[in-house]
Amino acid sequence: MAQPDGPPPPPPLCRELWGPHEAARYRGDPRGGLDRFVPPGAYSGSGLRRAAAVLLPQGYPESVSPDYLQYQCWDGLQALCSTLTGALATRAVLQAVGVGDGAATVTGATLTWVLRDGVGIVTRITFAWVQGSRLDCEAKQWRLAADVINDAALALELLAPAWPRAGPALLTLAAAAKCVVGVAGGATRAALAVHQARRDNMADVAAKDSSQETLVNGAGLLLALLLLPLLDGRPWVTGALVALLVGTHLGANAAAVGALRLPTLNRPRLRLAVGGALRGGASAGGGASAGTRPQGEGLGQGVVTVPGPEEVNPREPLLPGFSTRLTLHLGAPLHRLVHSEAEFTKALECGTPDYLIVLRPSRGWVGVGLRRGSPPVTPLLACAHALLLEELLLGPDVPPGAPMGAALRPLQRRLRRCPPGSVPWAAIAESSRLWRALGPAFLRGLTAAGWETQRHLLAPDEWQLDWAGPGGGASEEKPRPQ
Repeated sequence: MAQPDGPPPPPPLCRELWGPHEAARYRGDPRGGLDRFVPPGAYSGSGLRRAAAVLLPQGYPESVSPDYLQYQCWDGLQALCSTLTGALATRAVLQAVGVGDGAATVTGATLTWVLRDGVGIVTRITFAWVQGSRLDCEAKQWRLAADVINDAALALELLAPAWPRAGPALLTLAAAAKCVVGVAGGATRAALAVHQARRDNMADVAAKDSSQETLVNGAGLLLALLLLPLLDGRPWVTGALVALLVGTHLGANAAAVGALRLPTLNRPRLRLAVGGALRGGASAGGGASAGTRPQGEGLGQGVVTVPGPEEVNPREPLLPGFSTRLTLHLGAPLHRLVHSEAEFTKALECGTPDYLIVLRPSRGWVGVGLRRGSPPVTPLLACAHALLLEELLLGPDVPPGAPMGAALRPLQRRLRRCPPGSVPWAAIAESSRLWRALGPAFLRGLTAAGWETQRHLLAPDEWQLDWAGPGGGASEEKPRPQ
């Protein structure tokens, strides 16, 4: 057996790393200096390092979310398809306003352009007013919706030259749609940058996303320069290429938003978490199953099993408005909740100390009135309570092994037997009593599953209620001066 020629080398004084990768090691030399050497397999690609510095956030991959690379790859593919389709649409727009047509006038083209811009300004302001607060809460949905609307706008521009009389109207409608895309796309991109940034480096993530998109758009423009001369006078080939690009664009967008694993709770994700918890299970603090405890006992220190972000995000609807079964008004004013003093008294009796909840099944509506001064977690618990009522009313039957199933199954039957036009006050009161035990356990389950519970994206309205508490009436606090 061969013997080593000498003693093993001494351990290095220091190791040099680039992010998680070892780049070099240092040892002392006989003259008292430092000897730097690169061990086999060490990270030494200066070219890769420069490319990463140009296109990726500093500290990648530790400085971004785990879904960053997959999302950005799909996002780059959709940007390339959008650039190519946009180049074809630009040619169609120029044809529609009269470029190359001897009968067209400069004044007519100018009026069409001004009309497009004017309608776009109004559309941009109106959309931001109507949907601005929802863009944070449904960032994935509006990110995809923006690209669907963008493809529809490009289709209108491509069709404009075929109908000269309707051309100005088609171009104006396309401009309005593109303004919606600009507002929704920009706002949701900022919201997703907040999720991707893991070192308070949102500006760096957004800047590198812009650099990646600029590089992809440049490549798309070069391809467009090669394609446009080949497609001139070939409408069928152009149509087939546009259909291929649009299909790839939408597929890449769906894959991009589907790759995201957002840990913050919005209403669709909370709805799926409630449904999963209702049919999942619970572990009580004493080790017994909470589903075997009668009428909600035993969950004081228990944790309800809740599906985590990795399980819920792939099941989240990818277009806005496709996840609701009841209209939920979180933070509703009193006049929307009740219509008489008797109903208000009932709501107080059947609600909780921190919020009132009213369900009107015949109208497909559930409202929650948040109490002024309630704890910060109240909107999350109240919204989950409302979604629990929705799930019991319109969802599948509660299985026998569900958490507190012995109590929830009779409650579900009572809700479904509610006479048309009435409010099921007895069922609401029973659900509030059960939720006092189940709610905190559900909240602990959310935290254990990896959800962020200190902040949420549930979009409660600004209305708050200040009703008479035990031993007193509503406060007469004067509003603070603005």
